[in-house]
Amino acid sequence: MLHVEETRWNNDEACISGGDKYEMLKCMGCDNIALRHTSWNSEDDKRPVNYFPPAIFRPTPAWFADLRFDLSAQDIVVEPLLREIYVALQNNQPRLAAIGIRSLLENVMIAKTTDQGTFGKNIAEFERLGYVSKVQRERLETIIEAGHAVTHRAFLPSNEDVIALVNIAEHIIESVYLHETKIDDLKSRVPPKKTPPRG
Repeated sequence: MLHVEETRWNNDEACISGGDKYEMLKCMGCDNIALRHTSWNSEDDKRPVNYFPPAIFRPTPAWFADLRFDLSAQDIVVEPLLREIYVALQNNQPRLAAIGIRSLLENVMIAKTTDQGTFGKNIAEFERLGYVSKVQRERLETIIEAGHAVTHRAFLPSNEDVIALVNIAEHIIESVYLHETKIDDLKSRVPPKKTPPRG
C-alpha cells in the first residue's frame, strides 16, 4: 500500500454518517498501481469497493495491434470502435458494449458493401459477397438484434451474453480484415507444385 486517504461525513439532522477510503495500491508481482475506493454509510451494511483502473475484463486479441495496418480509409473507424468496446467491457458497461458491437459491425458491412439502406439488406449483401456464411449471417443478425434490444427494449446483456457478442464480432473482424493478408503471405511462401517431366 502506497498511500491512504479517508474522508468522513455526518448529517446530524438525519442521524446518518458515512465515509470514503482511498488506497493507492501497488502489485507486488507486476508493479501495476491501482486506486481502491471503499465507501460506507450508517444506513447500509454494504461497503462497495471499486478499483481504478478496473481489472481487465477481456484482453485484446493478439491480432489487435495488426488491425490498424490492414485498414483502408473507409475502414479506419473499426480499430477505435473496437478499442471503445473493450473500454466499455473493462468498466462494466454491458449495454454500451452491445451497442458498440452493433455499430462496429454495421460500419464494417457498410465499408465492405456500401450502404444498402437497412440492416437486413446490408447483412444480405455482406453474405452475398462472401464475407460471412449463412450460419455466420444468422449469428450476425442476433448480434444486431441484441444491440436493437438494448436501444429500444431496455435489454441488459449478462456477462455471458457480452462475451458471446464479442467472440463473434472479433471472429468477423479477423476474418474480414486479417485473414486475407495472412493467406496472401502464406501463398507467397508455399512452393509451387512441380509438374512431372513428360516422358
